[in-house]
Amino acid sequence: MNKDQSHNGIHINLFLKGRPCLVVGGGKVAFRKILLLLDTGPELTVVSPEINDEVEELVLTGQIKHIARRFEDDDVIGNTIVYAATNSRGVNRTVLEAARKHHVLCCCVDGNWSKSDFTTPAITRHDKLMVSVSSGGNNCRQSKMVKNSLSRHLRMMDAAHLVVVGTDHNHLNVEEREPFHLTGPRFERAGFMIMQLWGIHEFMMLNTCNRVEIIAAVSTETMENGILRHIMGFTNLKEDKFYIKNGWEAFEHLCLVTGGMLSQTPGENHITSQIKDALELAKQRGWAGNMMQEWISSSLYVSKSIKNEVAPLLHNYEIEDLAIKYLEAHGKNLTESTVMMLGAGMIGKGFVIDSLPEVGKIIWCYHVNKPHVPETLAGKVELCSFNDMKNRITDADIIVSATDAPGHILHMAHAPFFNQERPVIVIDLGMPRNIDPELDDLSSDVTVVDLDGLKYWYRRELTDMDEILSRSKTIAKANRDLYDKIANSFKSGHTAE
Repeated sequence: MNKDQSHNGIHINLFLKGRPCLVVGGGKVAFRKILLLLDTGPELTVVSPEINDEVEELVLTGQIKHIARRFEDDDVIGNTIVYAATNSRGVNRTVLEAARKHHVLCCCVDGNWSKSDFTTPAITRHDKLMVSVSSGGNNCRQSKMVKNSLSRHLRMMDAAHLVVVGTDHNHLNVEEREPFHLTGPRFERAGFMIMQLWGIHEFMMLNTCNRVEIIAAVSTETMENGILRHIMGFTNLKEDKFYIKNGWEAFEHLCLVTGGMLSQTPGENHITSQIKDALELAKQRGWAGNMMQEWISSSLYVSKSIKNEVAPLLHNYEIEDLAIKYLEAHGKNLTESTVMMLGAGMIGKGFVIDSLPEVGKIIWCYHVNKPHVPETLAGKVELCSFNDMKNRITDADIIVSATDAPGHILHMAHAPFFNQERPVIVIDLGMPRNIDPELDDLSSDVTVVDLDGLKYWYRRELTDMDEILSRSKTIAKANRDLYDKIANSFKSGHTAE
């Protein structure tokens, strides 16, 4: 192998137990190679006129054989591999030439390395796992740095605890919660920071209209040191304003979340696709793999049982349906109304296509991606870009916003464009909020209701949530063995089958 060919090499595991191996040299470098070989259980011989105290101790304990003389060419015969590890470049070259003559693989530890048959990668071991790192001999210092970093990480992999750190509408109201949502640059920055942490095996971030969470598989040390709370920005929050759930409690929490039991409209189904999308994004970014896939798949499995059990107790409203119920309860006749829909994402499409079939007219506003209008709604739906939105506000007596914009897209500058002749209800389903709450003070004819407003109104209409949550937790506990199987599989180093 020469320098131009160094990156054409491959890493292989040599099974050297009981096989004859040779190290030529008796100093510090030779000692390191001797220790490396001894881990594999060979019949090891050292040829050197002199040996240091460390090598001598191995000889005295019978772990290696020592031939106290200078190297001779025939010493290489019959050996599986040879290390030329003297402090003489000329002697090492002689060893290499003798090995090549007798067709024995040889590694030189000095400047002759590029002529050798192999190099030794930087190696770290953890139980039965061995990781090797090599630069092909070109940058040994860098290889060792990478090896040391991996070694630190491997020491933290004895267990993978499931952890959830987050907050939601039950802990912070919409105004308090808004600054903590991971949108835009904050999402990217949080993901980058978590990727740099030791002890984070895998993670994903769930960011919905009513909750923001980091879901992670972490080492014991990381679980206990509070770093995820810091990244989420919860350091100055009181303990009752956020939650940190570990182990079984974290899994139970995921089951309730995926079942929609902790949503603002309990029983809704959007959360299922939101969690799946969050996991898929995490996998694409390299944040998540088999660990998170198993946790999420298992929680989705349990959530199906939860939904089947408690469905008779719920109205099963999606957020779109809830908004419609709110409008009807507050005197809006949809067949005679003009609705301005802001946003063409999942909720926006749900409104236009599924929830507003009886509405008189729909003005559908979009930012970049122009939505497709089904033929069944042709003539009822008019498309409008955000740039033209202010010119159409006066036509609407209902405005619904559900975008992922990082700030207010409807604010006080739009106040002059509101219809002054009839009451206007503005429903803000965005998080962060899309509508400036000050618009609610504009006049008695403009009402702005956000997610919290809908939640409180709905809760008054709903069956006792304590009973619903109690039943849901009972179902989750009945699947405790599923959680234990996954947790134990990570501790043993094998994923569950």
